[in-house]
Amino acid sequence: MRYPSTVSDLLLSILIVITTEAYIWLLATQARWTVVIPVALVGLLWRRQSQTPASLGLRFSSFVLSLRQWYVLWILSTALFLFLGRHVIFNTSILLRGCLYFIWCTLQQLLYQSVIWAVVRKRLASRWTAALVSGLVFASLHIPNPVLIPGTLLWGVFSSLLFENCRSVIGLALLQVMLSSMLMWVTPYHLHRGFRTGPSYYRVP
Repeated sequence: MRYPSTVSDLLLSILIVITTEAYIWLLATQARWTVVIPVALVGLLWRRQSQTPASLGLRFSSFVLSLRQWYVLWILSTALFLFLGRHVIFNTSILLRGCLYFIWCTLQQLLYQSVIWAVVRKRLASRWTAALVSGLVFASLHIPNPVLIPGTLLWGVFSSLLFENCRSVIGLALLQVMLSSMLMWVTPYHLHRGFRTGPSYYRVP
């Protein structure tokens, strides 16, 4: 046992994941207000962790640093993104949707890194084991989508290791926008279904 506080943080993290899963599967369509439950728990966890914009990975200087430290990844991802999306991305409506999706990815990475990865990492000595466990939890939030489950598992593991290298939620969100877009472009709609998860995956469009 490392520190008593990490046990409480772990229990809070588990509760946040459970209430989020419940919201996705049971409550979202009939009681949208229940989203305040996991949100309140996240606020409590952040307070216990004494989170700051820097520790959460929100500083622009950290993003600039990520451009230098991940430069090979940035070059490869951007080049492939521009090549695969050359016929669609230079469109006003697509660019607007991309900006909105970037905001969503920033929020997603902010929560994932602080609620799951940071807590699991404190409990496990091996960063690879911690990244795998975190990735599995991240993937479970995207059931039953057969495209997102393996995709979010791999990205969960990889983004955790990147965040440990350089705390930039902004950088991770931008990478996620490009990687998610490419994944959607190369997989058939009848499998990804607009990246819907939970019971909405089965909804007829």
